[in-house]
Amino acid sequence: MGVALLVALIWALILVPPALKAHAARKEAFLVSFGEGPAALYTPPRPRSRAVDRRRRIAGGLLIAMAATLLMGLLPTFRALLVVHLFLVDSFLAYIGVLAYRADRRWAQPHVAPAAQGPVSLSRVRRWERPPVPSTALAPGAAPI
Repeated sequence: MGVALLVALIWALILVPPALKAHAARKEAFLVSFGEGPAALYTPPRPRSRAVDRRRRIAGGLLIAMAATLLMGLLPTFRALLVVHLFLVDSFLAYIGVLAYRADRRWAQPHVAPAAQGPVSLSRVRRWERPPVPSTALAPGAAPI
């Protein structure tokens, strides 16, 4: 039994890497056949702002603290940490709620361009400051006005 497993493992080590390389080559050839290389399909991620990084650090820290206090609170000697865990859960939910409320207020308020600068094209206005575009589609069963 052990010899058969060893032989199967050796065969897998010999046959799998070339098969994976061939699959990757076929996939790349298929993409190039459409006139677009793999580099054209990949767009590099945009750099995030410092505010977004700060929000991610705060939310991540709260999640790690919640997990740590929950795991430690499950031990019999550290049951008091479950109270701390509940406080951290409430803090996390409040933080996410504040972020959602602030984002909703940003979307609700249309951007007003300063009069001194003249009209501002929408391409220069940040995405969350753009006024909402009214929908032209009717809801099912709704009559036109």
